[in-house]
This record gives sequence, C-alpha cells and structure tokens, in this order.
Amino acid sequence: MSRPSMWMKWCAPFALGLGLAVMGCGAGQEPAGEAGTAPPAQTVEQGVSACAGPSGAICRYVTPAEAGTPGSGQYADPHVVIRPNTPTKAELVVFLPGTGGRPQNLLSTAFADADHSLYASASSKGYRVIGLTYQNEPAIAQLCGGDDACYLATRRTLITGDVQPGSAVTSMARGDAILPRLTRLLVYLRDTVDPAGGWGSYFVNPSCNLDCRLNPLKIIISGHSQGGGHAGVIGKDYRVRRVVTFASPCDSLGTLGPVASWTLPPLTTPPGADTYRGLIARGWSASGFTLDICDSEAVQHWAPDRLNAQWNRITSATGLCPSDPHACVVKDAQFFANWQALWP
Repeated sequence: MSRPSMWMKWCAPFALGLGLAVMGCGAGQEPAGEAGTAPPAQTVEQGVSACAGPSGAICRYVTPAEAGTPGSGQYADPHVVIRPNTPTKAELVVFLPGTGGRPQNLLSTAFADADHSLYASASSKGYRVIGLTYQNEPAIAQLCGGDDACYLATRRTLITGDVQPGSAVTSMARGDAILPRLTRLLVYLRDTVDPAGGWGSYFVNPSCNLDCRLNPLKIIISGHSQGGGHAGVIGKDYRVRRVVTFASPCDSLGTLGPVASWTLPPLTTPPGADTYRGLIARGWSASGFTLDICDSEAVQHWAPDRLNAQWNRITSATGLCPSDPHACVVKDAQFFANWQALWP
C-alpha cells in the first residue's frame, strides 16, 4: 500500500457568520524567533481559555471549533497548548492521547502535579507542546482484529482524514483527523491567539496563506496507546525529528497472533535510537508483576528489525503502576526524569 498523498497540508474552512465558509489557511505575521522572548500572557483572545499548566509557561485550551475544525462535533474536547515564557527549542512536541483519552487529563493527575506532568517534562526543556484532540474511538484492535492490512490503512485514515483502501473507518469528517486539526490549530495560534509565539515556524512557509504545509522535521510526534500507534505511522510515512511512543504500538493480529507488519521497513523516519523512543511500565506488588496490556506487542514493534527504538521497561511498586501500569506510564510523576530523557 502506498502512503497517502496528502501530508502536512490542510486548508480548513474559516466559519463566517451563519454557517458560511471560505477556504484558506489564514495570513499571519512573521513569527518571532524560535528561542526569542515570548509576549506576556495577559491577553487571551477569541474565547480561548487559560489552563493550569506548568510554571514558567503559558497554558491555553483551544477547542477544535475555535480553531476552525469542529469536524463531526463528537471530538470537541479542547486541545492543550503550552508555550514556555522563553522557548529555547526549535521543535514542537505533539502528544496524541490513547483511546478515549482527553489532552487536558494529563495537565495534572492524582499522581503528578502540573510542574511534574508529561507536558511539563517537555516544556521545562524549552519545547512548545500541543496535546491534540482527535477521533480516537473505538480502539484500533476493535476495528481491525486479525486483519493485518487494516491497521495501517485505518491509522492513515485517522491521521489524514482521507479514507484509505482497506480502512475499517469508511467515512469520517476530515476535521476530526490528526493532521487537519494540527495544521489548523497552528494557523489559529499564529494568526489570532499568539501571533508572536513562533507557531508559524512549524510550517514550510511560516507566513503561508492558502497552502500551509507542516515541516515534519521540526515535529516530535508522540502518543500513548492508540496515539502512540498513530505517532509510529506518521514516522513511517514522513521524516519527523523523533517518534516517542508510550506503551505502544499495540497492534497485533489477535491475542496469540503476530504483531502487525506496518513497523517493518521501509520507514521514512529511519529506524534507530535517535529517531524512535519507547517507554512502558510494569507494576509490582506482593502478588507479583502486573504487565501493561501492550507489553509484549510494544517490545516487538521496538525491536532491531523494526523501529530499532531505544526503549525502557520500568518496574515500579509505587503510585499508579501496581494497579494500572498502562496509565501509569503517562500519568505518574515518578517517570518525570524518564520523560525528560525522551525529548532531544
């Protein structure tokens, strides 16, 4: 199967008045230098609301509707947008939650405050961070079962919004897909919410108008569970800076079947420790080990003949890990130093 032709290109409709729309990606000011001093956080515009994020950073909620990609209306939770007061890294960290996950749920948890969250692990190193809402239900395994080709085709559909041959998702609102939402969100941040925040630097042409294409080499794509699988497919199809997967990829052909084949070469983002990273948790209690539901599959996908990832499995008897290692790996601050090590 060839990769989809549409990559990092999405011109979303601007809502004008009562349901009218025109096509375009917006015309914005030239963004500030990537490591320059960012503007103060006093003004939040166009209905965008502040969120309680990490210290030393501005945190905003932006709904898909505000950004111009309401899609079907079923995936309406806000994106999380975090910009350090003074960004020092050129790349953008994008995080894709797992099945049914909401980006705001990782801002702080019962096991991690806002300064020790997964997002904070990246923003504290100087990265801009986006937690993206997208069509993430149902689980991919529920859709594809033992059909190997289905996994790649379905993930490509959910990434681009263009239905691929062999996909279990046979129709969808393009505005619910990952790339359309990310592209339109960046345009909205550049043009309306944070014009001096450097968001245009993630486009091939920072001042693009009608043809906005993301620059994949400036993107670190990451995700948990289902989202980590999508991150892996983006790395397979396009040359990103790094792919970071938490407890994923999980794709396999049934409980006792082999893992899905899409992590085999060819990979456009070349396999290796600098380009693919993985992290998974294992709980421990008096009754023994509690394995992540994706433990066996993820390790096989990270293997030298596939992604050749640098990965760690960390066993913990504390916090969330003994009861839920799958969630622990993205929600428990005991992993903060491990998270930080994942970002270049």
